[in-house]
Amino acid sequence: MSEKLGVYDDDGGKEGTGFETSVQEPYGVYDKNALEYRDAQLAQTGEGDHGTKRALSPRVCSMIAIAGTIGTGLFLSSGTALAQGGAVGCFLGYLIMGFFIGCMMYCLGELICFNPTIGGFSELGRKYVNESFGFMMGITYAFTVGLSVPSELSAIAVLIGYWDKNEKHAAIYITVFLFVTWGCNMLGVKWYGEVEFIMACIKIGMLIVLIIFGLVADLGGVKGGTGFVGGKHWREGPFNTEYLGVHPPSTAAFLGWWSTMVKCAFSFAGIEAVGLLAGEAKNPRKTLRTSIRTTFYRIGGLYIISIIILTLNIGYKDPDLLRANDAGGDTAASSPFVLIAKRNGISALAHVVNAVVVTSAWSAGNESLYGFARCLMGMARNGCGLKCFLWTTSWGVPWVGVSLGAAFGPLAYLSLSNGSNQAFVWLSNLTALLKLVCWAAICFCFVRYKKACDRQGVNRRQLVLRSWCQPVMAWSCIVCFLLVIFFNGVKAFIPKFDYEDFLADYISIPFVAVCWGGWQLYRRDRWIPIDEIDLSGGPAKALSARATTRRARTTLPSLNNRFIVVEI
Repeated sequence: MSEKLGVYDDDGGKEGTGFETSVQEPYGVYDKNALEYRDAQLAQTGEGDHGTKRALSPRVCSMIAIAGTIGTGLFLSSGTALAQGGAVGCFLGYLIMGFFIGCMMYCLGELICFNPTIGGFSELGRKYVNESFGFMMGITYAFTVGLSVPSELSAIAVLIGYWDKNEKHAAIYITVFLFVTWGCNMLGVKWYGEVEFIMACIKIGMLIVLIIFGLVADLGGVKGGTGFVGGKHWREGPFNTEYLGVHPPSTAAFLGWWSTMVKCAFSFAGIEAVGLLAGEAKNPRKTLRTSIRTTFYRIGGLYIISIIILTLNIGYKDPDLLRANDAGGDTAASSPFVLIAKRNGISALAHVVNAVVVTSAWSAGNESLYGFARCLMGMARNGCGLKCFLWTTSWGVPWVGVSLGAAFGPLAYLSLSNGSNQAFVWLSNLTALLKLVCWAAICFCFVRYKKACDRQGVNRRQLVLRSWCQPVMAWSCIVCFLLVIFFNGVKAFIPKFDYEDFLADYISIPFVAVCWGGWQLYRRDRWIPIDEIDLSGGPAKALSARATTRRARTTLPSLNNRFIVVEI
């Protein structure tokens, strides 16, 4: 709060004196008029923090949210999940994990709609836990999306290899798409949003076509196809009772289902990226509320229905499915959708699916570079990053962060070398696991935020977006994600211990511990007490229980029939 001294005429008119001082208010007391004015400005302004632009329309944000996770995880990796878990095991894995991820998104949605800024995940940690936790969240997410850029570029080269068998051309494709990705992010957030909107329309349109085609094929509607299949695979092979050769079959079925949970979690990686749009979205509270609310619709309407269609058409023992997974599962040839099409005499669909997956991989890399730059910007804003990451162009692009993120791109060349490829695979696995750490951290921030709202009298019923069954759901999500992190490496112990798989599966744990513990030792900061958590950035309606409109007038020595008024 600020104490402004102004000179008033007898009729109440005010002339500024240019004199302003700061005072410390009791915690949790707010000026209601100032809050309402700030909310109105936030809804109307086109300017963001630190030179950024609020240029992302509700249309663009909603499509990015809907299509953010539709990519290689669904088009390609779903076949691996089916082979590991069986028809019912695969369905239950996606259903259960999808539910918890949807709940996490509601936690994130309430946090960013409460106070939409460019600060990103590091600001959530700093504000609701402490600076060290914010640093851990920021550096973890930045590392994740930074390494996702070369990972997606490598995937693009492999996917194009479905058509171009000359392996020497892979480096050319990586280079071209790296420059295209950098250029798209440098154009400005408005053009970035429009490109992502087009990519989202392509992915969603293709997925809808594949769902309809799969349903028709299962019902025997394709002339010359497999005929009526119905629920055969659900009845005859609901679970993989032969997973890794484990005995008894019930244990194998459980482990197969659990591996599907892990695969599903990795497939949803990137869904949280909509939280980074808060600082550059128009009318962010209203826009992001709509985007987050579509979370359950896109999970239920796209992911779950797609998995049902796949499991109805293909069994986990299908020889073509197993052969495709053994070959690496990196191109359209391993897509279960393509297998369905080939069974029904439509082999040309493989080329269409591969083209869509190429655009999906590039879109994911584009989104990762965007997220990397904004994450570093948030860390710099919160005092745990270099200030140069706050530098922006005249059209609002944090060019230092974008350029540094693009510098990660050449790591994709490691995938072209047999000797370096294993290290690159380890880095890719690390990024996937760190996303789960970020999800758990987001939910923990929400638990602290919820306690602060209750303690400080903030009315959450007045928020534009309020998550439900809290804090029970937030704690449930934390437990679920931590279980996946700690038990995702079961296969490293079966049938015998494999140290390479073990390191790949668990390297994320010491990484997070070093980042968090190291910064804690460096800063020696304490956890913020619940009563001292700053909630002043929330909407006026929610803070009205603690808000007051105060105007104290003190008459000082007369100045030409005027008096000095002190406003607090």
